[in-house]
Amino acid sequence: MKRPSVVFEMPDLTIPGEVVSEAEMDFFCEYGFLVKKRFLDPDKLEAALDRIWAHLLAKVPVKPGTSWALSRDDKQTWKDPDWAEMPPHPADGPFQGRQPIEHMRRIVKLHDLGNENYILDLLPNDPGVREVAETILSRDLRAVTRVRGVYLVFPSEPLSEGKLEDQGRFLGPHTDQVCQQLNACGYLEDVNPRNGGFTVYPGSHKRMFREHRYEANWSPLGSFQDTLKEVAETIEPYEIVAEKGSVVFWHGRTVHSVGIHLGADIRWALFADFTQDQPVLTDDEHKDVNQYEWFKDAKLFRSDELAGDDMWRGWRLGR
Repeated sequence: MKRPSVVFEMPDLTIPGEVVSEAEMDFFCEYGFLVKKRFLDPDKLEAALDRIWAHLLAKVPVKPGTSWALSRDDKQTWKDPDWAEMPPHPADGPFQGRQPIEHMRRIVKLHDLGNENYILDLLPNDPGVREVAETILSRDLRAVTRVRGVYLVFPSEPLSEGKLEDQGRFLGPHTDQVCQQLNACGYLEDVNPRNGGFTVYPGSHKRMFREHRYEANWSPLGSFQDTLKEVAETIEPYEIVAEKGSVVFWHGRTVHSVGIHLGADIRWALFADFTQDQPVLTDDEHKDVNQYEWFKDAKLFRSDELAGDDMWRGWRLGR
């Protein structure tokens, strides 16, 4: 039986003194992603983790009457968390469409941390991270005022590699909506094999770019879903393993998924969006076109270019 994904570790293509080497840029263009290992400031990362853990323990509700309690110091408590039932997503208001904290069995998404200064300073506004984004996409980036948040994948009872095929259903290949150019995923702890690593479908950005009317704005063609299904069936996905502090940069049209989790650790990741600095729609205008996602800083461009033959037309790519 075909394995649902393969474990991938980024080869060392760096050159000392270069923000993004030519080999790294070629890799990004060909495969739709790039991993910069051990890239985040370790002191800022440790301080952030302390605050995130405290927030998690204080804010995510557990099921009434349960004997389970999460502890940072007891890994046995990390398995199969017993959260309270999550309320429905708000139908209107500032949080329309998405709860500030999502808790769904093994998945927790702390969107409410997305505009905290210590979170912004750790990933999107870190000088090194921003320099990479400027080198790949544009010197003229939109100011980042929030990130999507901290996304956690909790373990279940550890499973053997022989159960891998059963876990293929855990993959949910998709591309993101609103406006997508360059995105970043920061690993807040080591992500070892089969521990929920961010999973990409290499090269899929080239196919999915052509399934949109516009270069960056969400504008799927009628053939979008069929092509997405074809990508999921024909491209072997890479589960990205990397050390704590590593950052995955990916093209906004790259098909991706949460990774298969067979291990014993919590997968900690922080997600951010980068776009060029162009006029964007208002919140109300986003709601009018069913593209209101308050937890993302990527907003629909008021005017976007039609997708053409050159998918890199507006990208800097080190030039």
